[in-house]
Amino acid sequence: ILENLHFLELAIPKEIVLEQELGNDLPLIRADAGQMQQVVMNLIINASEAIGRRAGTVSIRTSLAAIDEDRIDEWEVAKETLSPGSYLRLDVSDNGSGMSPDVVKKVFDPFFTTKVTGRGLGLSAVVGIVRAHRGALRVESEEGRGTTFSMIIPVSSDKKEDSGKTDRTESMQRLQGCV
Repeated sequence: ILENLHFLELAIPKEIVLEQELGNDLPLIRADAGQMQQVVMNLIINASEAIGRRAGTVSIRTSLAAIDEDRIDEWEVAKETLSPGSYLRLDVSDNGSGMSPDVVKKVFDPFFTTKVTGRGLGLSAVVGIVRAHRGALRVESEEGRGTTFSMIIPVSSDKKEDSGKTDRTESMQRLQGCV
């Protein structure tokens, strides 16, 4: 995220501030860097579009999350089945228009869109990427108050850094560095 912050800021209107609160010393995840970049970019662009051309804020946060049996149901929106354990968490929030409960229920469906010119593939692509990485998504929104998309990806059990592998699907990346 830090390496691409300037690029991310260029992708949103100048009236919108991109705030970041990135966790320090986060554990590794096994992830494709390009796919993680696509996820973050889609979430940030959707958040900025929810705000429109007015002044607003998009926030991006990374942290470590412990998911136990009691918290697995919190991730039911994307219909994922998780195992208890440690996960890296990414939250992208906006202070835009928010969504109705009916829209929230459909937001991850392929071809669903609230935009006049959209195709509705962005969030369904995000779901596919997150599922491929054994993670999950959820969305919290309130009309008139904004939206937060949260993603979790399991922490890798491999403690060592990537030793220069060129195969992106096998590389170990820090969430904050892979985007």
